[in-house]
Amino acid sequence: MEIEIRAISQEEHQSFISALPNASFLQLPSWGAVKSDWKNKSIGIYEGSSLIGVALLLTRALPKVGKSFGYIPEGPLFRPERNLSQEILTALVTFAKNEQIFLLRVGPAIPFRDWDGEVIKSALASDQASSLLSTSSSAEFENGRTAIESFEKAGWRAVVSESGFSEGQPNFVFQLDLRNKDEESLLAGFNQLWRRNIKKADKEGVEVIRGGREALADFHKVYLETAKRDKFIPRPLRYFERMWDELNRTETHLKLFLANWQGETIASTIAIQVGDHYWYSYGASSAFGREARGSNAVQWVMMKDALASGAACYDLRGITPTLDPNDSHVGLIQFKVGTGGYARQLVGEWEKPINSFWSLAFATYLRIRK
Repeated sequence: MEIEIRAISQEEHQSFISALPNASFLQLPSWGAVKSDWKNKSIGIYEGSSLIGVALLLTRALPKVGKSFGYIPEGPLFRPERNLSQEILTALVTFAKNEQIFLLRVGPAIPFRDWDGEVIKSALASDQASSLLSTSSSAEFENGRTAIESFEKAGWRAVVSESGFSEGQPNFVFQLDLRNKDEESLLAGFNQLWRRNIKKADKEGVEVIRGGREALADFHKVYLETAKRDKFIPRPLRYFERMWDELNRTETHLKLFLANWQGETIASTIAIQVGDHYWYSYGASSAFGREARGSNAVQWVMMKDALASGAACYDLRGITPTLDPNDSHVGLIQFKVGTGGYARQLVGEWEKPINSFWSLAFATYLRIRK
């Protein structure tokens, strides 16, 4: 049957997501309200009269020219028995043309390859492996390979920087499988350093609490310190308040955790859950109290909360594929592999120039801006 894409209501969009075992929070209709500097539209992917997929389409217009950049972060989403195809990609391009989109970028969160913890540890200990990409994977997923082949055959191009980070959402993530786990078995999977740091925090009297909306100010104070230390541009407090308001409007997707020690918040995190997928979304820590290991304590409390809430996956979000000890990014995977999880390569983000002139002008602007 012919594939057709058309606008749907937010209610139809949310209803489709609610029937899935999990979905990226970046595809919730409410995420469009969080991204207030973009326009947003819920779209449905139909095969005949059957709704087989949905997407949150974000657009940002070029000044004065009536053309927009289109972005579907960690989407589209499909029913479990369906996958991305050339026909769907063709229909997306047709829809984008009608929406005056000059460049369309999509990034379905479809797994492609996994590397389990033991493989990663062995590779890190070796002087032969410099990247996950040069290390044999533990598993490869047919849906992921099929999606990549569909992108390639349809003439889309991959959007990945030299560091391995996509320009938008991460191409590589680190996750814990929580299925059939309890607190004891999860803790047993940690390495010695992680277990020691959790015990250290407990001995020091670190208290981890759930915070309400008003506690976002305490999170943000530590977050600003983290941004200054790690040299990134922080988001304003109002952005996190908007996340709280929109993601918790009808049900609780976003949770705030604070690790307190000697009367101060020394670490704080934001977690987001949709279905059985639980993300460590934002984290911050202060220089004060670093020896009390508040960051480990708050992670452990979040993992226990994920277990208690029925999550199947605890997602520690982005890493790069590097295993090079001289690469500054290697610390990400070294820290996360201590939890006993696995690295996952997603299909990643791909883009399709629809208007060559404006796509080139946009790419030139991005290079100049950097």
